[in-house]
Amino acid sequence: MSAIASVLEVPEPAASPATQFTRVGRFAAAATLVLGAGFQLAAFLTEKQHDKTVDRLRWVAAHPDRANVAKLFDLLAMPFLFGTVVVYVLLARQRSPRLAYAGGILLGCGMVGLSAAQGLETLEFKLAQDGRFDVAALGHVVDNLSTAPGIAMLILFIPGAFFGLVTLTVALWRSRAVPRGALVLIPVFIVLDFALQKGVAGHAVALVGATWIALSVLRSPRAEPD
Repeated sequence: MSAIASVLEVPEPAASPATQFTRVGRFAAAATLVLGAGFQLAAFLTEKQHDKTVDRLRWVAAHPDRANVAKLFDLLAMPFLFGTVVVYVLLARQRSPRLAYAGGILLGCGMVGLSAAQGLETLEFKLAQDGRFDVAALGHVVDNLSTAPGIAMLILFIPGAFFGLVTLTVALWRSRAVPRGALVLIPVFIVLDFALQKGVAGHAVALVGATWIALSVLRSPRAEPD
């Protein structure tokens, strides 16, 4: 396969672990990838983005219905994001088992931290909308969260998600079971979302990559029976 074709398509379709998936398994894997990324993008598109926590909480207080829909999308994404970790490990483990499992553990920890962060934000939204609490004081508490559980949540989330994504990207690249172009979008997402704080753009890129990989799973040839 040419270099350009390997960017657009699966380098070795017949060797992809997806060939061993059942029809239901393929659709489940593809849906998991798309729904996880799709719900996250929907959350960012629904909620107006702010640079400061206090400004965000003021917006949440002023727009409770829209804010709650956004947080609902965030929470609905979580089971599919955990499922995405499983799908990536299954696709990568055949040729790079150590990298695949290490990346899966790291990214799984990241998703645990993200789940905790979503729970915390669900409470933040309710307190901001309640009317009995000073939003500026609430924002200050959130920005200065320094308890042991809060620190553990951040350590699980940020390093776990970052290093897990990087490790799994390398494992998937070596697997030759995923289009190279889709994998290039993962570091693009990391830069946009983690470094530049461009949530909408980052998660739009993530959805394109997830859909690309999902289509490659659906199009994988069926394994020949023994």
